[in-house]
Amino acid sequence: MNWEYIIASASALFLVMDPPGNAPLVQGLLQKVEPKRRISILVREMLIVLGLLFLFYFLGDEILGWLGLSSGSLNLTGGIMLFLIAVGMVFPQVGGGEHHSQEHEEEPFIVPVAMPLIVGPAAISLVMMQAAMAASEGMVAEGILAMFLAWLGAALLLFFSGKLLGYLGEKGTVALTRLMGTVLVMIAVQMVLNGITEYLKTLPQAMQP
Repeated sequence: MNWEYIIASASALFLVMDPPGNAPLVQGLLQKVEPKRRISILVREMLIVLGLLFLFYFLGDEILGWLGLSSGSLNLTGGIMLFLIAVGMVFPQVGGGEHHSQEHEEEPFIVPVAMPLIVGPAAISLVMMQAAMAASEGMVAEGILAMFLAWLGAALLLFFSGKLLGYLGEKGTVALTRLMGTVLVMIAVQMVLNGITEYLKTLPQAMQP
């Protein structure tokens, strides 16, 4: 086992999934859910995250090619989705009306916790890159272990984030959630800009006869 490669790959994926930054966002999405139900939701979402990671690790290139998608489209889609989520966190009353509030009290399923918050375009791209590198260097087992360790670290941090945020209190949690929502708006805009940049790079080739 090449532990240097495992640690480096796991650390990179852990940072890209950004569980410390996502913890207030996830807790904000679950604040209307009963405390006993939150753990089961997190377990379900993190198992979905693990499944998505394995899916893109082994079949990422085939899926994108079959759908005719590029990394630029991943950034654009993820950026737009994150922007909509972030606006709702900064301005909870946007859209107004009782029906709107009831929709956001429903528990999340896959979207937005598993994807795109944790398994976003950056994580998908990194997993696909690590899979190609591990295959070329004959370290598939190390690559899988690194991915699992990154997932485990993210899951543990999110599971205990409720207690950590509990020390902040309700007002502190709301303030932190809105602050992270503001940061998420900037991240979403940057993702959209990255997607547009990648798309513009492909225009000269597309315009050639």
